[in-house]
Amino acid sequence: MKYSYNSNNSGIDEAITPIDGRYRDKVEELAPFFSEYALQKYRIFVEIQYLKKLSQEKITPQFTKQELVLINRLVDTFTTTEFKKVKEIELKINHDVKAVEYYLREKFLTLNLKKFLPYIHIGLTSEDVSNLAQALILKEANEKVLIPLLADLLLQFKDLAQSTKHIPILARTHGQPAVPTTFGKEVANYYFRLKKQLQRLEKFEFEGKCNGAVGSFNAQALVYPQIDWISFSRDFVESFGLKPNLAVTQILPYDNWLEFFQILILINGILVDCSVNFWLYIMLEVLGQKKHSYEVGSSTMPQKVNPINFENAEGVLQLANSQFEFYTRKLIGSRLQRDLSDSTVRRTFGIAFAYSVLGWKSMMSGIKKITVNTEGVKAELDRHWEVLAEAVQTYLRSTGDEKAYEKLKKLTRGRKMTKETYREILKELKLDKEKKFTDLTPEKYVGLAEKLTEMIL
Repeated sequence: MKYSYNSNNSGIDEAITPIDGRYRDKVEELAPFFSEYALQKYRIFVEIQYLKKLSQEKITPQFTKQELVLINRLVDTFTTTEFKKVKEIELKINHDVKAVEYYLREKFLTLNLKKFLPYIHIGLTSEDVSNLAQALILKEANEKVLIPLLADLLLQFKDLAQSTKHIPILARTHGQPAVPTTFGKEVANYYFRLKKQLQRLEKFEFEGKCNGAVGSFNAQALVYPQIDWISFSRDFVESFGLKPNLAVTQILPYDNWLEFFQILILINGILVDCSVNFWLYIMLEVLGQKKHSYEVGSSTMPQKVNPINFENAEGVLQLANSQFEFYTRKLIGSRLQRDLSDSTVRRTFGIAFAYSVLGWKSMMSGIKKITVNTEGVKAELDRHWEVLAEAVQTYLRSTGDEKAYEKLKKLTRGRKMTKETYREILKELKLDKEKKFTDLTPEKYVGLAEKLTEMIL
């Protein structure tokens, strides 16, 4: 046979990309949305819904209840075996959406629904079907995969912040020792940032269009002038839970989808920042990592416990964002009413989603392994009494000392101080009788960090 679809699957061993190889089991939940099989199944769903809408408008013969059961079953029974049949047709005609139409024609014939054959895909351009199918894919992947996964990750951040809100650590600005904070408060900052983006995901409305070859209902208005096609289009798009867009060409402008991707860029960017900072905290021994006896940290250094989850998250989330950022640059424009360069690009959406999901899961695995090194952070704070200089100079200012900053700068700048050194400075500044300073330690100097953490959570 000249045209054939090779269904042999050699498995993950020979997968070209790590998404379908090494990482397949970690992103499996995306397969119902971003595989080629899934796209064709969603297109069939859109075609069937369109026929039903035409029937309701009395453009086609009326479907009986039994006939509706039969055509609805075409979606439910569209397996990978049926997909191969569509693929065989596509390989002959070199058009994936037309292949869906021809497949449905064959199915309608076997179901004794010949009277409906002329109306399959009538008045539609391929993009009417494809944009609705892919909008549904994005919408349902968001609802069924992204939102639940991010909500779980947020719970981890919340629990971690709650359990460590009271643990003081040395903060660093410009990489240098700064005034103390609590670890929980720093985690709560990420929780707050991510929660805002989760709320945006939950509220996001995806657009769709069904307006014909160049967005003007040309054929529909000519052949069926009695139909209010603008209302028809609005109702049809809304039936999928999508927001109708009538200001279109052959394609739905990608602005709406790009806005969605920008939310994902923000989420991934926040998590990259968190990954890097947790990595640094591990390096600085603020954080420790739980050890598993079966894990290996190095092929030659048996003592190592590597922060691999945060490193993996950093890498794959940056990779995901490079894809999303490319989509933003590429899909913002289209040549005149349509060119096909967007079609190839949007087939890769699953890659960006897969690396995002992989990164989120890597973060979750990393968070499960970390512990705060309470003894270590206490010892580190005790090595940096100079961080109390801020408190002293601020107090002196409050008493009217206009040279307060300069005095403390002279006594402390670039100097590593101990408890004894701090006491000497208090004495020199005649503050050695002030209880608030004689009782003050770096460990106690955390301001309202714990209260802020509770407020944020």
